[in-house]
Amino acid sequence: MKKEDTVKLISAEGFEFVIDKEAAMVSQTIRNMLTSPGSFAETEHGEVTFPEISTTILEKICQYFYWSLQYARFCFLLLIFWIGISV
Repeated sequence: MKKEDTVKLISAEGFEFVIDKEAAMVSQTIRNMLTSPGSFAETEHGEVTFPEISTTILEKICQYFYWSLQYARFCFLLLIFWIGISV
C-alpha cells in the first residue's frame, strides 16, 4: 500500500492510526480537511491531529469507518455499529 493511499489520524495522546484513505473519507469533515485547496498541513502530509479526541475514542472511530465501508451498501437493513460500554 502506498503512502498516498493512507491517512494518519493522531489522537490527543499522540497515538497514530494509519488507515486507508477510503475509510477516512467516510467522514465528511476529514474528507474536507484532506481535499481542501491550498497548502494546509493535512492536505500536504495526509495527517489529521485531533487534540481533543482520546486514543480510545479515535480507535472506535476508525473501526466505525471500516464498518461503514463494509455495510454502507446494505442501507435497507437495520445494521447497528456496536460501540460497547467501556468507551
